[in-house]
Amino acid sequence: MSATTLPAICKDLDGDGRWLSIHKRFVAECKEKDPDVMFIGDCILESLQFTDYWNQHFVPMHCLNFSIRSDRTQNILWRLQNGELDNVRPKAIILHAGTNNIGDSAEEVTEGILELVRTIRQKLPDVYIILPISLN
Repeated sequence: MSATTLPAICKDLDGDGRWLSIHKRFVAECKEKDPDVMFIGDCILESLQFTDYWNQHFVPMHCLNFSIRSDRTQNILWRLQNGELDNVRPKAIILHAGTNNIGDSAEEVTEGILELVRTIRQKLPDVYIILPISLN
């Protein structure tokens, strides 16, 4: 079993408690909103919510973006196991993870992503899970 599959709180890189604060906001949003689509991941998906494209195409679809910069698979796993999928029933989840697992092998990152999928499936058995890929 690699570190990529073990839930872990993200190191407080900025020393301001931001990561845990963002997580708590996400948990609160689960209680307040009823998303059709959720984005869960790292910096790639986090940056999407600050674009005009997001505002035009995803906001009308009642989407939530639960993505945090610098998250590795194990950090996302911790978040999912600690409230971010509670109280919601989205139709689809777009999952993007592994970008920040620098130093982990491709096999270890794959294990981490598969553990994320298993966790999502366990909590939301009927949700569609979409894993974006590049064709290049």
